[in-house]
This record gives sequence, C-alpha cells and structure tokens, in this order.
Amino acid sequence: MSDYVYNLLKKHHSVRNFKKEVIPETHIKQLVEAGQSASTSSYLQTYSIIGINDPEIKMQLKEVSGQPYVVENGYLFVFIMDYYRHAIINENAEHDMATSFESAEGLLVGTIDATLAAQNIPATAEDMGYGIVYLGSLRNDVERVREILDLPEHTFPLFGMAMGIPADDENGSPKPRLPLEHVFHQNRYNHDKESQRQSLEAFDRTVSDYYSKRTNGKREETWSQQIAQFMSSKQRLDMLEQLNKAGFIKK
Repeated sequence: MSDYVYNLLKKHHSVRNFKKEVIPETHIKQLVEAGQSASTSSYLQTYSIIGINDPEIKMQLKEVSGQPYVVENGYLFVFIMDYYRHAIINENAEHDMATSFESAEGLLVGTIDATLAAQNIPATAEDMGYGIVYLGSLRNDVERVREILDLPEHTFPLFGMAMGIPADDENGSPKPRLPLEHVFHQNRYNHDKESQRQSLEAFDRTVSDYYSKRTNGKREETWSQQIAQFMSSKQRLDMLEQLNKAGFIKK
C-alpha cells in the first residue's frame, strides 16, 4: 500500500506568494474535472466554479477581499452554491422543487457539495506543483461579489481559491492540527471537559512554539487566544440577509 496521497495531504499549507506564471488552460480543465469527480449528494451537483483570469475582475474582487493574492496569482477560482439550473428544471417539473432548494437542508447540501469539489482541486493542484490559498474573505461583501460575477437568484458565492506556482521565497509550512484524539471520537462524542481542557492546553503549547519558531519570538499566542480573538469579533452579520436575497433559507 502506497502512502503517497497521505504524505501529499500532510504537506498541505496555504501559499500566499506566487510566481507570475499563468496556469495553462489544460491544467485548469483537469483541476475542474478532478473537482467534479468528488461525491455529490443524491447526484444533485449543486455547485458551480467560476474561473477568473480577467485582471479587472480580479481587482474588483480584491477590493472586497483586501488580500493582494486575489490579483497576484496564476489563477483564481470562486466556488458557488448553485441551484439556478435546478430552478430552471423546476419551471417544467411535475412536482415543486423550490421547497427543497430554498430550505436549510438545501443550504447544507449545496455548501457540502461545493466544498467536497473544492477539496479535490488543491490535492490535484499540489500534485502538479501548484500551491493554493482559500479565500473566505470574498464573503466580506457578498452583494458586491454577486454583482461582479453576475450571479442569478439561487446562487451564492461561498469562497474563492487563489492558485499558482509558489514563489522561490515561499517558506510556508503546515500548521499544527488538534491532536487526533481531540477530533476523532469513537462510537460516542467525548464531552468530558477535563480531558478536553488538558488536550487544549497541550495543543496551545504546541501552537505557541510553532509561532515562536516561525517568527523568532515575535509571535507566541496560543490557539485558544487566537480563536477567542477571532470569534469574539463581529463576523459578517448580514449573511442571513444576503442568503435570503439570493433565494435561500425561505423555509
């Protein structure tokens, strides 16, 4: 049994500094086909992928994201939850489908479908020698992204992905992940707070050491400190409103 895929995935880290080399269209097609090969709930295929190589559109999306690598990359993808084609089918269907794709369950199915497809793409890309970084920052202004990409009703931009050949001075490394026993529960969820706390304290030390070594002591916060700061700030509180505008969460 080969460990090739396991070792490839274990090396994954976000790349934010790319060479100024365009990814060939043949590779783009292969990457999208790899994404399409992912599992999809009930064969619904409730997603679309928008590939962007237009510098002007990249600049407009950068204004939403605030991240330079939205422009400075080899290629840019935006992953869309997409029930537009299902709405077209619904116009002539014998049974009303709208209840399904306007529901909370429809939102979950569409998001999961798009995410599964998206995760196939970086694994394939990294095997080709490319690096990637996900862009949740495109949700900073969903309404503007919908306008830029001319998205119809029953579609929603979930996240982007910048991709390219890592720059020569790109020196990223995989960040530590929570201990396996903290995220993997056998048969039942382990909700023992004391064991959870002990595991978190050990992981906090690991993360602090990681940052300290990476920054020569300039950064030493723990994982708990990092997520507490992030999750205590207001995060895109208009999301439900934007989902409603796009035709979702009506049921």
